[in-house]
Amino acid sequence: MAAEADWSNRFASAPIDAMQVYDDIFVPGLFIPWGKVLLDEVGLAPGEHVLDVACGPGTVTRLAAERVGANGRVVGADISPSMLAIARAKPAPTGATIEYVETGAAPLAIGTAEFDAVVCQQGLQFFPDRAAALLEMRRALKPGGRVAVAVWTAIDQQPSFAGLAHAVADVLGPDTAARYANGPWGHSSLDVLANEVEAAGFTDVRAERRALDVVFEGDGARYSETLAAAGIADEVAALSEDDRALLKQAAARHLLPLVSDGRLHSASASNIVVARA
Repeated sequence: MAAEADWSNRFASAPIDAMQVYDDIFVPGLFIPWGKVLLDEVGLAPGEHVLDVACGPGTVTRLAAERVGANGRVVGADISPSMLAIARAKPAPTGATIEYVETGAAPLAIGTAEFDAVVCQQGLQFFPDRAAALLEMRRALKPGGRVAVAVWTAIDQQPSFAGLAHAVADVLGPDTAARYANGPWGHSSLDVLANEVEAAGFTDVRAERRALDVVFEGDGARYSETLAAAGIADEVAALSEDDRALLKQAAARHLLPLVSDGRLHSASASNIVVARA
């Protein structure tokens, strides 16, 4: 859990400028497309009440608000003040009113049996106590409500991230690269994820691996800016100016095969589990 804790601590305490890089690069290229997939899987209906756990800058929260409409209710919950500040600063989407709550995943500062659906996109792997977090998600659901959880598969199935890990290894060494690679992508077993959801008392558990092609603006050097939001951000920040330049060059080199027309194209894959309370 050490690598996951690095990332969790970074998300919780990072300054807003670091999280803004995350929002600028990852949200349009990665998290909006995957958020649509996750919401398709959970099957929201107009008027439903939805909780987005580990909402970050409000990506899935906003998509959910559009789907449940003006008669629905959407709450985004996150431990990071910087992420929530970015989320709150965005113009309101057409649809349900959104409320943001600063809270960890276990306990959740959320009432009991309030929601028709709970979603968690790429957050569960960072929680210090995943079992407790899943129990809290079930507590927040109305009887028969649905949960949908997405967790990345292994990093070798995510070429953009794998290429960046190679660049980190070139400049910061293999141990730091391993800490990077074992963060978001270190909880990659679909069976383990499904078993965790079932152990929390959910029923009708459905688990599948989904693949999606994603596109990021810019080349590998720009993509390397996302390390400011990574679990190894402190090590990157401590580099000399020359070594930071070397890191950007290494990222551009490793990710060059993915770049065309000024954009970085990558495959990506996620494990998604949907179940009922």
